[in-house]
Amino acid sequence: MNDKERFLASLKLKKVDRVSAACPLQTATVEMMEETGAVWPEAHRDPEKMAALALAANRLAGIESVRVPFDLCVEAETVGSQVSEGRLDSQPSIRRPAFRKVEAFEDAVCPDPLSDGRMATVVEAVRILAEADETVPIIAGITGPFTLAGQARGVETLLMDFFDRMDFVKSLLKYSTNVLKTYGKALVDNGADAVVIIDPSAGSELLGTAHYREMAFPYCKELVKSLDVPSILHICGDSKPILRMMAETGVNGISLDHLVDVNEAREVLGDRTTIIGNINPADTLFLGTPEKVKEESLECIRKGVNVLSPGCGIPTRASLKNIKAMVEAARESASK
Repeated sequence: MNDKERFLASLKLKKVDRVSAACPLQTATVEMMEETGAVWPEAHRDPEKMAALALAANRLAGIESVRVPFDLCVEAETVGSQVSEGRLDSQPSIRRPAFRKVEAFEDAVCPDPLSDGRMATVVEAVRILAEADETVPIIAGITGPFTLAGQARGVETLLMDFFDRMDFVKSLLKYSTNVLKTYGKALVDNGADAVVIIDPSAGSELLGTAHYREMAFPYCKELVKSLDVPSILHICGDSKPILRMMAETGVNGISLDHLVDVNEAREVLGDRTTIIGNINPADTLFLGTPEKVKEESLECIRKGVNVLSPGCGIPTRASLKNIKAMVEAARESASK
């Protein structure tokens, strides 16, 4: 099986020759930037550089997928939030939400992902990658509806809105869902083989299970239903309290943070959902040795992950040697 066949079969819970080593979360490192000349922050806004840096994860480190973009601010910036550019080793971040004042939302429009802002940049990067290699899966990352709403309003402000502006909150969530559905379609139409939804603000530590079911779950489910390719959901932190609901969104795979025990997740999810993860990105992939990376990778495989991957985005200062050790562990699993 080639990398794309193995990964997509894994997401559909079909028989594979071995564990896939595809990474649905951020994959760029400083070493990759230095090797390719495609560096942050320029690679966030240039589709050719974005594609080159994404492809470097496969060509230089052996990761069995390519993934764009490299940050979580694309949609929020496109709808009007002001963003800090970040640096060589740090991602862009929200500086000023678009709808900090409720009145600003009255003029909100759904952007065209083929022509507006950095959405158009990512769509073009996907198209370039689709033409570069048909054997490696292209994973497109989008934010979850609740996270986008928080980025466009301000997370703390959005939570306060629960008490006295619930109609506004639901209108904002409906808007963010529609923005993401339109964007997701454009990514798929231009060559994305899978879509990963990253919804960190919807974590159970922040929302709790009841608010997750009411304010995040239905909108994520609607987004998943609109996608014509396999989908993955990643929520940072200890997602065990909401794992069952995450699966009920209809996603094919769940990407686990390293804080979640794979055995416990399997008890909740059974065999109905692909489990992806969940190597410790900081302590192991960044600070550890290749031997430590391989040891933890093999433990993840032993516990039953379908796709071996870090539990969050790859740290930008992680070494190529450590990333290669993770991939080697997946390839060695074929003989075990």
